[in-house]
Amino acid sequence: MPLPPTDTAPTAAPSVPLTVEILPASGYFPDRNRGLVGGSLWLTMHGLQFPYMAPPTSKSEVRIAISGSMWSDISYAQLLPGDPKLKRYDRWLNQTRGVLRVTPAYTTKEGYFVQAQTELVANGNQYLDTSTSNNMGGVDDVWARAGKWDTFDITVGRFQGWEVYHYGMGLDLNTLERLGAQHPDQTTAPPQIYGASFYWDRPDGGAGNYAAHFYPTDYLRFELLGQIGTSGSSNMRGVRPTAILDLGYVKVKGAWEYGITKNQKDGAQDHTRQNGFGGSVQFVLDPYIEGGINAAIGYVDYWNGTGQPDTSKSTTTSSIGGFLNGRVVGPLMLGVGVNQTHWENLLPNGSPLTPQDNGKTNYKNHLQTFAAIQYSFWDKLFLKFVGSYSQFHFEDVVEVPRHSFTNKEYGGRLRVMYLF
Repeated sequence: MPLPPTDTAPTAAPSVPLTVEILPASGYFPDRNRGLVGGSLWLTMHGLQFPYMAPPTSKSEVRIAISGSMWSDISYAQLLPGDPKLKRYDRWLNQTRGVLRVTPAYTTKEGYFVQAQTELVANGNQYLDTSTSNNMGGVDDVWARAGKWDTFDITVGRFQGWEVYHYGMGLDLNTLERLGAQHPDQTTAPPQIYGASFYWDRPDGGAGNYAAHFYPTDYLRFELLGQIGTSGSSNMRGVRPTAILDLGYVKVKGAWEYGITKNQKDGAQDHTRQNGFGGSVQFVLDPYIEGGINAAIGYVDYWNGTGQPDTSKSTTTSSIGGFLNGRVVGPLMLGVGVNQTHWENLLPNGSPLTPQDNGKTNYKNHLQTFAAIQYSFWDKLFLKFVGSYSQFHFEDVVEVPRHSFTNKEYGGRLRVMYLF
C-alpha cells in the first residue's frame, strides 16, 4: 500500500569526501575567451588560476584532478652554412614527450583553497642530456599554492611565470625550428628569442620560484615572481612583475625583470646582472582569426673577479615578432609567424689595423619564420605540420681580419598531439 504523505523534507545527499577525476572542462575556463579553440592562444591560460577547481565545480572539498598531454614530432632540417669551409647539414629528428599532471586541491565553501601540482615527464629519448634544456629531467611543474579563488594566491616551487611573448603555432619548445640556423660544427650559435624571459621559465639546479598573484577584477591580473637559489657555483636572485589586461577580444601583457648572479666564494667579486622588459598586444575575433605582436629587450652585464666590468661577456638582446592564426573551416586552421632577434656584444673594436671598425661591436641577427596547418579531432587530437625558414647572420668586427657568415635553414615538422 502507498506510504502516507509527510511534511518532512528529504535528507540531502552527503557530499563526497574525495573525488579523483579527469580535469573537467571547467578547469580550463570555458567561459573565458582564451583564443580560437585549437589555436595557440587557446593553449595559453593567460595568467588565470589553472587548473581552476573552485567550489561550484564539485561537491567534494578534496579533489585530485588528472590531466596532461603527449606529443610526437618527426622533423627534418637542411642547413646551408655561410662558412665555405663547412658542408651542408641534413638532419632528421624524432622526438616524443608525455606529461602526466596530477593536481590535488582542498577548497572551503568560502572559496579559500590549498592546491599542489606535479607534472611527471616521459621523454622518448631515454639518453637524456641533463646539461641542456632539451630534456628537463623527470618533472616539469612541482609547486604548492594557497589563496582564494578569483582573488589572490601565493605559489612556491618549480613553475613557469606568466607568458608575455607569444610565438604562435610554430617555434614550439624543444624543436629544430626553435633552435634556428645553428650548424653543429660552429661554436657561434644564433641568439634565441628574448621575451622578458630571464626568469620566466622553470629554474634548474638549486633555484626555485616564489610568486604572488592578484586578481582585482575579471579582466585585470598581476604576478610578482621571485627566483632565488643556486646556479652552478653561484647564488642567484631575481624578480619579475607581470601585468595582464584581458578583455577577451584584446589582451595586453607586459613584464619587467631584474636579477643578480654572484659567485658563492667569500670575497669573490665576479657577478652578472640581468634585466629587461617586454610586452605584447593580442586580439581574438572568435571563431575566425587571432594574432598579436611582441617586443622585448634584455641586458646582461658582467663583472670579472677583480670587480671590473667585462664588456666581452656583456650583451644586449632584442626581439620583435608577430603571429596570425585563422580558421579555414571547422577544425582546420592555418598559422604564420615571424621573429627577428638582434644580439650585440659590448666589447668595441680598438685595433689600429681596422680603423674603419673602431668603436663597433660584434653582432648577430636571427630571422625565424614559419607557416603551419593544423587539423584537430574532438579538440583532443591534433595533427600539425610546420614549415620553417631561418637565417642567422654573424658579424665579427673585433677579429682581424673581419669575420662574418650567414647560415640558412629550411625545415619541416609533423606533430601528433593528444590532450587530456
